[in-house]
Parts: sequence; structure tokens; C-alpha cells
Amino acid sequence: MRTRAEGGGAGFEGLPLAGQARGERPWELRYRLRILHLNCYADPVGGAEVYAVALTRELTRRGHVVGFFGTSATREVDEEHLRVVRRPAYDPRLLWSEPAVSQALASFAARLRPELIHVHNVFSLGLDVMEALGQLGVPTVQTVHDSNRVCPNSWCVHGDGSPCHGGVGAQCFQHDCDRNYPFDAEVALHALLRHRALLELVDVAICPSQALARLIVAHGQRRVVHVPNAIEPIPIPGGVERGTRELLYVGRLTPEKGVETLLEAMTILRRRDPGVTLTLALGGSPPAAELARLHGQPGLTVLTGVPRSDLGRLYARSAVCILPSIWFENAPLVALECMSAGLPLIASRIGALPELVEDGVTGFTFRPRDPTDLAEQVLRFLALGSEERRQLGQRLQERAQRYRLESHVARVEEIYAEVRGVPRKPTIPRTPMDADLRALVARLVHERNAAREPTVTLVPHLGPRLRGRALARMRGIARALHLPKFLPR
Repeated sequence: MRTRAEGGGAGFEGLPLAGQARGERPWELRYRLRILHLNCYADPVGGAEVYAVALTRELTRRGHVVGFFGTSATREVDEEHLRVVRRPAYDPRLLWSEPAVSQALASFAARLRPELIHVHNVFSLGLDVMEALGQLGVPTVQTVHDSNRVCPNSWCVHGDGSPCHGGVGAQCFQHDCDRNYPFDAEVALHALLRHRALLELVDVAICPSQALARLIVAHGQRRVVHVPNAIEPIPIPGGVERGTRELLYVGRLTPEKGVETLLEAMTILRRRDPGVTLTLALGGSPPAAELARLHGQPGLTVLTGVPRSDLGRLYARSAVCILPSIWFENAPLVALECMSAGLPLIASRIGALPELVEDGVTGFTFRPRDPTDLAEQVLRFLALGSEERRQLGQRLQERAQRYRLESHVARVEEIYAEVRGVPRKPTIPRTPMDADLRALVARLVHERNAAREPTVTLVPHLGPRLRGRALARMRGIARALHLPKFLPR
């Protein structure tokens, strides 16, 4: 199962508290809320986290009291408005129950006393976190950052690259989907139960793209609102001359991002035009073996650890940015940053990318996983004259106005106002996971991984009667979903 690692951006530390916001004009605020934001990760490892930082800062500037809860593989923080629990970035054995996280969430919420909860990504958290949220009895919204709500590995494409309509069931094991990111029936079952819990918990789901909104509606979410994402533009330095044949890729060196397709396209391009170059600005910590394979390739420059604040120079000097994704992209932060910088885009036609890159108007698109088509679209762009490129960049900057942070947060506040009066009572989401069943799953997963150090807190041994009843119940769920057999008899 995937983890995310993409560097850059500021963390959640240093968020101004209510009353300390610069330029605050209280008479303009229609209301003030106490809001709890929750995300898998507290560190700025990807676009979801960078977005959450920007949103929480702007909400605080507007006078709301905002607390943030998340986890980190490297640190533990327990402050008035920030709670970070140290735990592995992703461990399948922790998907069912992790008291250290759920109890910390309950304690933090008791201290913050939120009137509203804003959920982001929760794909690596245990089902008991969903139960802890339900027990708060607070109106809840969720920004759905990608398709992990309806797909065990978040790609929402089959093993051959064809689109999937989402939803956990037999199809997850009939189309080689685990070739994308490996998962098993336990992970699939967790994804299903998590989705069902969120259907009960979330009053409004905010989707940054129309494509994702349609997908979430199709899988039962009762209220879905399309709100385009927002960005804080990265300053672009002056005096930097934009290149004519310099390609740029910014993102993770992970399979779903399609970098291999881009590298194959580069081989084709350099046979046609040896002057074409490519800069890979890689986030996170790419494996040393992968970096060694990349270094020394003709026309290729590899950069790692580039702070987000320094990306402006890359955006200023490049001719075009490539988004070669092969998974269901939603609203990648890089695309919005390039728009703001007036940097043309060439993107694969998958997920919501065609909503951001209009072929021939704001960039060009190509067939996913097709290096030949990608190379052809790059050559199509390189054939443009300087005035055509200038107009392309100007149209991008004009469209970037749709993604201004201030107007975005104002729309989010309107959604908050709509749901803040929704009556809610503390409840446990109706997922088929009672205490006996959860304990059994934790024990079975632990036994299967007995060679590794245990990282879950196990309850006392279940008696034969409870074990048999829980096993029968789990097998019934699996049969109803047509999932492969995964529990011992």
C-alpha cells in the first residue's frame, strides 16, 4: 500500500491564534467557529497537506479558532491548537485499531471543543478513529483529495490502465489492480468499512474536481459540492529568462505519477531534437538505486529536496511542465502553481486533468502511458512561436484567478454555515466492526506478521465462542463482497 512523500512547504507550526491575526477586522466576520481539521499526516508531504496549511491559516486569519490533528513518523507534538501523534506513515496492522491515535484524538477534541470537524485524508488511520469522530457528535465536512474514498489503492484504474468506476468488491481482484499498488483483502475490507463510516459521518463532501465529485456521488455520498482547490502562488523571481526546450517535472518518483512514461518519451524526443532537456524536481526521499539509475542520462537533470518556496525559479525558466500521471488525478497542486506562474502544461488525459488542461487552449494532453503520444504533444508545443507561447501563458494566469485562496475560503465558510446547524448526536458509525471483531482482526494480522515486532495493542485472548462468531461474521462480509478468502478456518 502506498505512502506519500513529497517535500516542500511549511508545516502546521506557527499558525496564528484567533485574535492574533494580522489585519483582522472582526466586524466583517459573520460568525466565528471552533474547527477541528484532521488529516493522516501533519507534515507537508503532499498537495493535501500544503492545501490544509493554507486553509487553516486563512481560516485563523478570519477569526476562527482552528485546531489540527495528524500523525508523523518522526515527531510528537501536543500543543493547544496542534496535536501530532508519532506513528508509522503506513502500517496495515494499524488499520483496524490504534488506541494511541483514537485516544489522542478524543483528548484533543475535548480540549478544543470543536463546533465543526473538517476531515481531509484518513486512508492510513484505523477504523477506531472513525468511531472517535462519530462519538463527538459534531457536524462534519470532508475535502476529498483523491479517490482513496472508493479504491483500496487510490488509483481507480485497472492493472492495464483502463478507468475503474470505483467501489470495493470482486472487481478489485479481477483486473490485476494490485499491480498498481499491492493490497490484499484485509486492506480492501478496511477501505470499504472506512468508506461506509464516512458516508455516515460526513454531512458535505467537498470535491476539487467535477470528475471526482461524480465518482463520490455514484458511491452514495448524500451531499457533494464541487469547489475548485485554491493555491498560495509561489513568488516568481524577476530577470529569469524562460527557456525554449526545457521540460520540467515536479512531484514524487512513484509509479502512479508516470515518470517512466516521461523518460521513455525523452528518448524519442532527443532522437528528434537533441536540444530538448528535462529537469526532474523530486519530492520526498527517492530510493538511492532509482536516483543512481537516473543520474547521467543524457539531457536529464535530477534535483531532490527542493523547497516549495524555491520552485518559482524552476517555473520561471522552464518552457513547459509535464504531468504524466497514470492514476486518477484530482487537482494536483503542481498544475495550479504552473497556472499561476503562466507555465504551459502537457498532461495525460486521466481523472480530472482535462478539467485543468484544455487541449490547445491552456496546454496539450496525451493518452496515459503512451510515450509516443507524449513526445508528439511536446513537439507540438515546441513548434509554437514565441507569441503563441506568450498568449498560452497569459491564458493560464487568467484562469489561475479561479483558484484564489480568499474566494475559495469564503465558499468553504458558506458550507460551514450550512452544516453547523445540522443536528448530530454522538454515535458509532454502523460499520460491521464491534469490539470482538476488531480485536480478532488485530490478532489475526499480528499472527500473520509474527516475525515482525508487534505495533498494535492487543486485547486479551478471545474465547472459542467469540472467535467463532466473529470469524463467521467476517466471512459473511467477505462473501457478500465476493472477496477472496483471507481468514483461516
